[in-house]
Amino acid sequence: MVSDTQGGSGGLSFRLGSIPVSMPWSAALGIGLVAFLWLDTFQRYASTDTEGYLLAGAFALLFYVSILVHELAHAWVARASGNPVHGITLWGLGGYTSFERRRSTPWREGLIAAAGPAITIVLGLVLRAVADSADSLDIRLWVLISALAVSNIYLGIFNALPGLPLDGGAVVRCLIWGVTKDEAKGTVVAAWSGRIVAVLAFLWFLRPVLSGGKVVVGGIVLGAFISAWMFSGANAALKSARVTGRIPGISARSLARRSVAVGADVPLSEALRQAQEAQATGLVVVDAAGRPTAVAQQAAVAAVPVERRPWVPVSSVSAALDPRAALSADLSGMELLQAMQQVPASHYLVVEPGGALVGVLVTADVESALSGSQQR
Repeated sequence: MVSDTQGGSGGLSFRLGSIPVSMPWSAALGIGLVAFLWLDTFQRYASTDTEGYLLAGAFALLFYVSILVHELAHAWVARASGNPVHGITLWGLGGYTSFERRRSTPWREGLIAAAGPAITIVLGLVLRAVADSADSLDIRLWVLISALAVSNIYLGIFNALPGLPLDGGAVVRCLIWGVTKDEAKGTVVAAWSGRIVAVLAFLWFLRPVLSGGKVVVGGIVLGAFISAWMFSGANAALKSARVTGRIPGISARSLARRSVAVGADVPLSEALRQAQEAQATGLVVVDAAGRPTAVAQQAAVAAVPVERRPWVPVSSVSAALDPRAALSADLSGMELLQAMQQVPASHYLVVEPGGALVGVLVTADVESALSGSQQR
């Protein structure tokens, strides 16, 4: 799987060339679970119980090596497409590759997503061919190779299913994105597809119950866990698409709170009177030269009792303003978000191209606008 955000750290960490690889402690649980699920298979061909445990453990470790190969395919194609790779994380349910979207186009991201399942299926077919062509292999080694072949083929097919957060879902997203020229629409379609795939996957795990066969509780629990993870991932993708779809509609001018400039020693009551007269909701504190230095904090202003406001200077309820936190009123969409990312702050001055003050942009207002719960 792929991600455009940087992965976390913890547990075991190492590097493959210039690519950092991390394995949080959940990966150990995943390896143990894989070994447990395949233990019965290896016990049937082992001469002792200890040998069966060793074979199951070796298989689980090699299976995670296969997952690493899967993620390396994502990483190599991402890098070849001009996107810097931050790292690979292997965790309890598989892994993901984090990369920076510098050259983002539907076909590039589609290739990145398709590379993982493709290499996994190819690896499984190669292992299957090795097992079928080796007549003199020890039966235990043959079973180990065969198990790796089957597991890789199934893993590749599973990852190719057409729904987010699976790689196949990412390919669907890119196809819709390429046809409609709308990335958010592609994500919505792939996320809804992911919800459907999650439900169908759970029904597949339930098939022994539905057909009246032998009930395997472990398989049902595992299926419920995987399906819940898939449904949760699809929901997260859908939420992300909604946010992405709102980005073009935001602008510094429309979100800025109209503000008035006042001196630092001006009483709060007088500053509020000036703001009310100008039909403004923000107060910008300026120095003797007229340079903005601070912004009044709404919560701090509201906390001052009305009878005390004539004796409280506006500077005492204000927070210092980063002199770099100034935005052009003409900024909108992704350009606005990128400008805010360059200078992270809670408040920004919004100014006309000529330097005239438009108002104050509050980061929380931008977040509310993107989440669809704008409150001013």
